[in-house]
Amino acid sequence: MSSLLSDICQFCHSKEGWGPISKYGDFTQCFIDGVLLNLASLFMIIFGTVELVKLIRKKHPGIKYRQDWLIFCRITLVLLQIVLTGIASLSLPHHKTKDMTIITQYSLSLMSLFVVLALHWIEFHRSKIANGVVLFYWLFEVIGNGVKVVNFWIRYEYENKFYFGERLFILVIFQTIVALSILLLEAIPQKKLKSYQAIQENLNKRKENPYDSANIFSRISFSWMTSLMKTGYEVYLTESDLYKLPSEFNSEVLSTRFNGAWQDEVKHKAKPSIVGALAKTFGPKLLLAASLKFVHDILAFVQPQLLRILIQFVNAYSDSENEGSYSLPIIKGFMIAIAMFSVSLIQTSFLHQYFLNSFNSGMNIRSALTSVIYQKALLLSNEATEVSTTGDIVNLMSVDVQRLQDLSQWINILWSGPFQLTLCLISLYNLLGHSMWIGVFILGIMIPINSYIMRIQKKLQKDQMKYKDERTGLVNEILNNIKSLKLYAWEKPFQEKLEFVRNEKELKNLKKIGVFNAMIAFQFNIVPFLVSCCTFAIFVWVEDKPLTTDLVFPALTLFNLLNFPLVAVPITISAFIEASVSISRLYSYLTNEELQKDAIQRLPFVKQNGETTVKIGDNATFLWKRKPEYKVALKNINFEARKGELACIVGKVGSGKSAFIQSILGDLFRVKGFASIHGNVAYVSQLAWIMNGTVKDNIIFGHRYDPEFYEKTIKACALTIDLSILPDGDQTLVGEKGISLSGGQKARLSLARAVYARADIYLLDDPLAAVDEHVSKHLIQNVLGAKGLLKSKTRILTTNKIPVLSIADSITLLENGEITEQGTYFDVMATEGSSLSKLITEYGKKKDSSESEAAKDNVNSESDESSVNRELTVPIEDELRELDKLNDLKFIDEGKSLRRASFDTLGSMDFNDDENSDRREFREQGKVKWSVYIDYARSCNPRNVLIFISFIIIAMFFSVMGNVWLKHWSEVNTVNNDNSHAAYYLFIYFTLGFASSLANLIQTIILWIFCTIQGSKQLHSSMTSSIFRAPMSFFETTPIGRILNRFSNDVYKIDEILGRSFSQFFQNTIRVSFTIVVICSTTWQFIFLIIPMAFLYIYYQQYFLRTSRELRRLDSTTRSPLYAHFQETLCGVSTIRGFAQQDRFIHINQSRVDSNMMAYYPSINSNRWLAFRLEFLGSLIILGAATLSIFRLKNGSLTAGMIGLSMSYALQVTQSLNWIVRMTVDVESNIVSVERIEEYSHLPSEAPLIIENNRPSEEWPSKGAIEFKNYSTRYRPELDLVLKNINLKILPKEKVGIVGRTGAGKSSLTLALFRIIEASSGSIEIDGVNINELGLYDLRHKLSIIPQDSQVFEGSIRENIDPTQQFSEQEIWNALEMAHLKPHILKMNEISPESENSDTNQSSNPLDAKITEGGSNLSVGQRQLICLARALLVPSNVLILDEATAAVDVETDELIQHTIRTAFKDRTILTIAHRINTIMDSDKIIVLDNGEVAEFDKPEILLTNKNSLFYSLCYESGVLKPN
Repeated sequence: MSSLLSDICQFCHSKEGWGPISKYGDFTQCFIDGVLLNLASLFMIIFGTVELVKLIRKKHPGIKYRQDWLIFCRITLVLLQIVLTGIASLSLPHHKTKDMTIITQYSLSLMSLFVVLALHWIEFHRSKIANGVVLFYWLFEVIGNGVKVVNFWIRYEYENKFYFGERLFILVIFQTIVALSILLLEAIPQKKLKSYQAIQENLNKRKENPYDSANIFSRISFSWMTSLMKTGYEVYLTESDLYKLPSEFNSEVLSTRFNGAWQDEVKHKAKPSIVGALAKTFGPKLLLAASLKFVHDILAFVQPQLLRILIQFVNAYSDSENEGSYSLPIIKGFMIAIAMFSVSLIQTSFLHQYFLNSFNSGMNIRSALTSVIYQKALLLSNEATEVSTTGDIVNLMSVDVQRLQDLSQWINILWSGPFQLTLCLISLYNLLGHSMWIGVFILGIMIPINSYIMRIQKKLQKDQMKYKDERTGLVNEILNNIKSLKLYAWEKPFQEKLEFVRNEKELKNLKKIGVFNAMIAFQFNIVPFLVSCCTFAIFVWVEDKPLTTDLVFPALTLFNLLNFPLVAVPITISAFIEASVSISRLYSYLTNEELQKDAIQRLPFVKQNGETTVKIGDNATFLWKRKPEYKVALKNINFEARKGELACIVGKVGSGKSAFIQSILGDLFRVKGFASIHGNVAYVSQLAWIMNGTVKDNIIFGHRYDPEFYEKTIKACALTIDLSILPDGDQTLVGEKGISLSGGQKARLSLARAVYARADIYLLDDPLAAVDEHVSKHLIQNVLGAKGLLKSKTRILTTNKIPVLSIADSITLLENGEITEQGTYFDVMATEGSSLSKLITEYGKKKDSSESEAAKDNVNSESDESSVNRELTVPIEDELRELDKLNDLKFIDEGKSLRRASFDTLGSMDFNDDENSDRREFREQGKVKWSVYIDYARSCNPRNVLIFISFIIIAMFFSVMGNVWLKHWSEVNTVNNDNSHAAYYLFIYFTLGFASSLANLIQTIILWIFCTIQGSKQLHSSMTSSIFRAPMSFFETTPIGRILNRFSNDVYKIDEILGRSFSQFFQNTIRVSFTIVVICSTTWQFIFLIIPMAFLYIYYQQYFLRTSRELRRLDSTTRSPLYAHFQETLCGVSTIRGFAQQDRFIHINQSRVDSNMMAYYPSINSNRWLAFRLEFLGSLIILGAATLSIFRLKNGSLTAGMIGLSMSYALQVTQSLNWIVRMTVDVESNIVSVERIEEYSHLPSEAPLIIENNRPSEEWPSKGAIEFKNYSTRYRPELDLVLKNINLKILPKEKVGIVGRTGAGKSSLTLALFRIIEASSGSIEIDGVNINELGLYDLRHKLSIIPQDSQVFEGSIRENIDPTQQFSEQEIWNALEMAHLKPHILKMNEISPESENSDTNQSSNPLDAKITEGGSNLSVGQRQLICLARALLVPSNVLILDEATAAVDVETDELIQHTIRTAFKDRTILTIAHRINTIMDSDKIIVLDNGEVAEFDKPEILLTNKNSLFYSLCYESGVLKPN
């Protein structure tokens, strides 16, 4: 080994040897030539050759570049460099020609230049971006030759001679200049495309991501972001300014990769691991990040060593000056300063590449998991949806995925923290010897304490997520049922319920978390200080040498470095804990029960009419759920349906009709028997699911547009007239859940969607319930009947409309989930005494005419022809003709089956491609207004904020004073060369440090308990109040997902992030201010450097803020459609599955994720862009502070202690300045959440709930007289009137029936009575009191309603019927009994799964039986009966029945009608009805048409006029016989 070293040493003929550092502080000549320049040449020879081969073998990319001045200059300069190198090698002095280092250097340089010449040419023509090997080669050449020039110049300055001669010195300068020129030409100018290719590039819809075409330096320095930053500085960024995502960031690609890894885990492991799947998918990128972090951490510990060398140099220089020898060259000090600058710069480059890879991984995790959660939601079984409610799933997507994303930024700290601690302790050992072991001991004690704290924190975090879920679920339910809350005047109890969960559960728990955070912060503030204090104490006690400046300041710098792992490790651990909670939640969600894959066997479609298409046999049994115990939905089912036939399913409320349809869809578990279908399915759900989009989008539903069939569909589904009324025809936006349509319109739109799909099998779950009799007849004739549009298809229809049965090919009666009777219409009628024949005989009054109708096209009676074929209340002649034509339509040639609809191709979607510009979310632009900050400070209590800031200043002051005291002590020790009065100095140092930590503890507690929680409580409360008081028009035009985003994401930011960001901002600003004061107090000249630097800082910050702010806002607004679409999907998941549209919806979801990521990706990279530039300025501060110190040293006016203090602060300043800007942005971007919540806290409000000086009497309305006086109203100011000049007088106790075509204004009339919509003109009086002058609470809770939408809430039966708790248990039972619900409630209590787990006291009362989210464990009919029970409970003299029994079977309907007649006999009743027989016994009938009263009289009078609209309606529905 020694001989090898001596051989190497012989290569170097310089008296300085290999070095690498000379006495002047620069590199030696042998090291420059033999190592630096030779390595650069070898790098090009090896890697350049590999690149050459790669580029030659690679297929030509097809892009051609112009051969212009650029390639000419590059090649010319390389040739010039070859010439210069050749001349230089021939110009060597004779005695140097035997020096092997120089000979090898020139030989290798010439070889590498020929390789780079070829690479330049090939790379220009075949590569889109500048080659990294070429760029690094020229960079190394510039550095190597530059260092050589410095080496020559220093020796000339100090020794007055050129060792290689002056000529070579000049040649090396030229070589450096040429190398630098080539480097700049390669890195900066863009190659120009040939003109036709440039045009092609510009035609792309979205800009390519500049990262893809950025060279390696641009990527390291993030310069590829500059063009976007510039755009953002000049104009407000919008969606169109954003770039495409890099191709590997596509959520489809990522979710497929993750899904593959997860499925692999599921197949091969008993307990599959999400962490394992994530590691397989995203591990490589995180490993790359880890290696970059490793290098950065090592470099971080080089700085304290350099600081020590600098202080030793200062001491030595001062000593030599004092002795008058001047033996030390001052240039060495400048070289150390340059070394500190270089290390800082390299550190920055590695750090930000580490960050880039970490953030990219996090972003990819979010994309993949969001998509996977969505895909899983489409597969969840019934019992799984009870466990994972909408609120839970939304939280998984918004909070849990976010936490895993955050963890990816912290995860490397788990090893990096301990690694930095180890490096720190090794460095301290080298510096202070065995004294550092006390530090290890203190850190060791902290480990068990920390693990205990973390355990408690994990539990608190789990609770926090549980309360968050509960609150989100509650908000979701309130928003979904807001109309009912307003109608019943239940805002107060539900707001109290929400406030209770928020304040008494969530925020109380958050306070505990806050106190824990404060304790943790205190501990991590005091630990580095304790370590330093105890280490110095032991050192003074044990060691013989004095504690001097060259020991104290490097040690202090190391203790400051110790700060980062100590602060970051607990944050990481808490992020880790949060993520582990999230992982377990995700695990239980992803391993949730899925739909049984073989519940239904799917076979190819059949071609011949009469062939079986649906077959269920072997006494098939289907379950709602299997756990905790079997809950049977259907049993002993044997059923067949054939192509071209209509099969009707009838039965009472809750008998299993909807379950029957779900079993064919495959939504239930099959435990016995078999079930198969031939061909594809179209499904119409009982509660129409309408997407937030246009009418046309809802009908086409992802299929190709076929204008001819589209027209037929619209006509067959009687939508023609509706489209003519809607403001934009079929382009009208129907709002979320079709909120702007009436019940009947929704039902027909849902039916039209199914018809347009041209499926093989139609599963129709009572679509006729919500439409009027005459429309129902039209649909039977033109869609379902033997001549309808679907005559060649299998139609399975559940229904309570008896007239339909006459045209059915088979009828099935269900009772308690079993088929009790089955057969054709004629078989059933022939069976005397069967339940079905009784039902038809009793309720199907028009069976004879229905049959004749089915057999004939026209009714013979001339006089009635016009009235038979016209839709109710449409007296306008052209509309009559329209429907006449419609009824005569011959849709399809005989025997010819409809061609299936083909799916539309899934193109790439752009931002808001499917969102109308009017409905797009409002987005603030520009600087967040100061008023928002002031509002936030006000809600946090300004006095507390001031106390908080003053404690930060106190803490920082004590901390700086501690370091100044150390400087003083170490200087005294250096002068005296001993450690005298150590106890006195240590005591003061300890006191200052402890005071600083204590002040920190107090400010953290004030921040959490008295500022942020106080503020978020107030903001949430004001937003809640504002939402509850907002008019219905707000909910009609705002997607629920958008409101939920405010309640989940924005509230989370204010709760947990904003306060932390403010705290960090204030702390770092104050720290930097103190740092600058300290540096300026030692070197006042630093002021001249700091002023331009401050301007640069502020310029960069403003440049960055404008862009970053808009990017964060874009991130927020592109996230809302993602949640809105998710919400919508969860509501319509059965329909999506029924139509087999999962792939399309997954595609939409992925497109929305990608749109959100397009805003998020530049947002995180803009942070890196800024941080790189700021840290470069930080490196300049280090260079400035060091060089200025050396200059002052030359003048002899600076001590080592002053330099040490100044430099130890300068080394910290980079990080602090970076944090200030980061936190400015964090504060700015998170205060946007306050801005968004403030926006929803100042919504236009409804009229006051109570007007104190105008309250009605307790008994009001005592009589129930209602009078409309010239009343008109509209839904929103910009829309047309829906009710026009209504003049009506309804007497006390009168029973009034309201009829009219769908959309005629029937429901608007009830909304007007409750002032859900306000009068445009005129008034309504009840018992002589103008309702416009009353408070809304007084009005609404004094009226009673059974609304059209039967909405129920998650919670107990009691909470659903009487949330205000003003009625006794007996009264509730009476109401339930009269609503025919009592038997079902008692049964529910027996099988309630909660009853098994909960204590007996709670479950013994059947009123505490639970209703699941959205009332999913009740049938639609039972939900309507719950609404009836509510009405029976309220003792009002005015009752409105809005299509109250539409979803109820005819027998139950009759019982209910009987209840209404008896229980409500002393009340004024307004009934809106589809079933004419329910209003035939009314005292009066109102016929509405197009918002006006067309007829108003007693039914018997209206029936005497054969031309009256009411007469034609009764005739249609079979109430009147033709004769």
